Amino acid sequence: MTRPEDSLRKEEKIVVTVDICSSTVILEDLLNTNNIKKWRDLLIWLKEYLEKESKKMRANLYKFTGDGWIILFNPKKRENIIPFLSELSKQFEYEFRDKIENILDSPPDIIGLTFGIDEGPLVKMTMRNNIEYIGRAINVACRLQGVIDDMDIKAGYRAFMSHRLYNPMKDKLSEYFPDAKKRKLRNISGGRLFSLYRLSISKNLFRIIKATYGTNDNYKIDVTNEYISKIKDNRLDITVTNEMGDPNPGANKHLKIEYMYNGEKHKITFKERARVQLP
Repeated sequence: MTRPEDSLRKEEKIVVTVDICSSTVILEDLLNTNNIKKWRDLLIWLKEYLEKESKKMRANLYKFTGDGWIILFNPKKRENIIPFLSELSKQFEYEFRDKIENILDSPPDIIGLTFGIDEGPLVKMTMRNNIEYIGRAINVACRLQGVIDDMDIKAGYRAFMSHRLYNPMKDKLSEYFPDAKKRKLRNISGGRLFSLYRLSISKNLFRIIKATYGTNDNYKIDVTNEYISKIKDNRLDITVTNEMGDPNPGANKHLKIEYMYNGEKHKITFKERARVQLP
């Protein structure tokens, strides 16, 4: 334990928590087929990759947390953090598809990494001969990562950043399609809504902005979330029907979709019963 004579240091850090999507489902599948060594090998690859790349950034690969990591960055490196996470995601998905996906009985719909990001002062101390850090920024980053859900990911967002960190960085983050939101974070801010920004860390991602359904003159039904939920493997392949509601029975209806792809915004309209294949 920390002794009374041990010094306490306060350090300003950007905290990034990294977590693997669908890890419980993947692990159970690998256990059932006696392929758990493949999971171990993937975790070893992730650790070695993070050790090498964190060293380049002079970041502290602080702690392994079940199937993810906590990384502490110097605030002077803030502009390099999202590109770092973008490349990490790309490399992880390649390794996963190459080494894991083809041996799964039932591959999950969502794979890859998610991230929670905050900045603040941390207290550095020694506990049981190990260097430990405590502070709100670690708690917030962990909670931010924890509230990323399937709809966020299918909408193209894998990183949640605190509002206070986003503001000094916003001029450098426009290419990652920042989207202001509020979420309740467990044991943070007394249960009040917490301001955050969702970031799309992949510049080439296909992302539905808005989808509406109705007649040419009156698109009455907002079906954005419903169509986002149909995205699989970064593609939308579905037939336009009245499944999500019929705003004008008997009339010819259309689906209007506004979406992003390769960093550009597009709008397209489909007739009822047409097949939608995007991008």
